[in-house]
Order: sequence, then C-alpha cells, then structure tokens
Amino acid sequence: MEIVDDFGLPVASIRPEDLEEDLAPWTGLDRSVAVVRMMNPPPETWEELARRGFVRKPATLTWLARLGASEDSFLAGIPHKSRQYVHRARRRMVAEGVREVVEDRVSAEHLDPFLDLYEDRIAAMRYGVAFARRFRTTILEGPEKYFGVFLYRADELIGGCLALECPDESAIRIRWSAVTEPARRAGYPRALYCTAMQQAREKGYEWATLGDDPNLYGHLAQPGLFTFKSRMGFEAVASQDFADPGAWDEADLVLSLDKLSDPALMLEYADGTGLGTGRSARHLLRARLVVGSPVDVQQFSAEFLSGTVVGPVVGG
Repeated sequence: MEIVDDFGLPVASIRPEDLEEDLAPWTGLDRSVAVVRMMNPPPETWEELARRGFVRKPATLTWLARLGASEDSFLAGIPHKSRQYVHRARRRMVAEGVREVVEDRVSAEHLDPFLDLYEDRIAAMRYGVAFARRFRTTILEGPEKYFGVFLYRADELIGGCLALECPDESAIRIRWSAVTEPARRAGYPRALYCTAMQQAREKGYEWATLGDDPNLYGHLAQPGLFTFKSRMGFEAVASQDFADPGAWDEADLVLSLDKLSDPALMLEYADGTGLGTGRSARHLLRARLVVGSPVDVQQFSAEFLSGTVVGPVVGG
C-alpha cells in the first residue's frame, strides 16, 4: 500500500494482495486518508471489494451528446427549464451587448486572454488544476485543430470555450471553458456550449463531448457539475466506451468527507451487460452518493443511469 497525494486528496493506493490481510492495511494509519483506491481491479477481487464497501467504476467519464439535425431539435430533448435557461441567457446577452466571436482556427489574440481568464477561475477552486496553458502551442499551431467561441462585453473577454475537432470520431470535444463569475450567474455557459455545438453541426459532426471528468465528484469537480451537464442534454459514459481505449477502471472506498464535498458522487458499474450496440454501446452505470447529511437525491438522477444508491461513509 502506498499513500499518494492526488491533487490535494490523500489516497491510499492498494494492490489485490492487500485484500488478503485480515485487518485492512488502511486502518490505524498515523496520517489522514480520504479514499482507498485500487486501479484496474482484477475480476477475482470484485466480490471482496464489494464486501468491503468499495465502488467499482470507470476512472473517468466522458460527457457525450448526439448533436441532431438542428439546435431546435437538440433543445427539444432537454428539460423544459434548461431550455428556458438557454433562451433567457441569449436574451440577456443581447440586452447587455455581449457579442460572440467564433474562430475556426484559434488565434493568440483571443487565446491568451482566455487562458488568463481560465487560470483565474481555476485559482478560485478548492482543488483546481489549470492544464490548458501547457497546450497553447498545440492549440495555435496543431497538428490537432481547435476552434473557439469567445464572449465579449465591449473589449472585455467574459467567457469562452475551446473545442477540439475529432473527424475520426465524428465529434468535437469541448476541452476547456471559462466565464467570469457574473457571466456564470447569468447562465452564459449554456449559450456558449450551444453555439459551439451549432458550429459542430455546420461542420458535419455527429457528436459533441463536454469534458472528461474524474469519476469522483466532490474533489476536482463538484457534484453540481453532474447536474448541470446532464440537464444540458449530455450523458456520462465510461471514457473507454467512447474513443478512449487507454481509459481504465478503479475501485474506491471513501473513508472521510473531510477533503471532499458532502455529498460525494461516483458513477459505478451497475448489474447488467450494458446498453446498445456499435458506437452507442456502453456500460450500464448508476449513481453512488456518499453522504454525511441528508441530500436531495433527485438532483443527481438522470435517464441514462440505472438508479441511485445512497449511503454513509464506509470508514475503515
């Protein structure tokens, strides 16, 4: 067993042989551990992991949506209130003189202010990690192609997103996004993503993804992000189910919420062989909420999930 720091989260990384001990090796430690984790747990460990309270799950989730023939048809498939939020955000943008700038090939003129805004927003997060700037040269010069959607009020950049074009997947991947706090409160991210998806339709793409999230909401990403993305018409799938053959599984045991949000949310593998065939094939997932206090379960429900399980911290 090894104790590692996962971007501020203390994690005990274990191996299958650690399960053979009568007394769990992660008990009685002289330092705090929030999560016990086994990477790529082999099938022969699954029963024992479940007995000890571990959650077996894909390590990362890809948020996927079929673009459809038009924006109207896409919006018709999302909850009524979410659709209203999109229209309200666009009306407010017009009223406040916010303009959208779409760049088919991202330029430094727009990218550099966006990276500053992105890092400013990440710095405000508890465990935020700013990855985007290290890709600056690739975004500007390729060989992969990005397009950008940027929001300006007068000459001030107040938001934007960068989308990677993936012709082999017939998809765009919205890789990074950021808006100012007032723009977030005004709901502008919804309009921003809709514009990026419309650009993708016009380019002939079939799918859009809205990020690859670590499958432990309450750490780098918060549970509210799950609610936002699902109500924007995206489905969370195991990353290996959509063009990421290098993705892996893990099993987590949450020992403490001291370093996590309450609740913490994971999407675990559910019973069953999965859904669909071909590109639409995917593992069946259900929500697992780890709670320290009462929670409104409904906000974490979604049609693409097989259900929701709620339980307390398991502990050692």
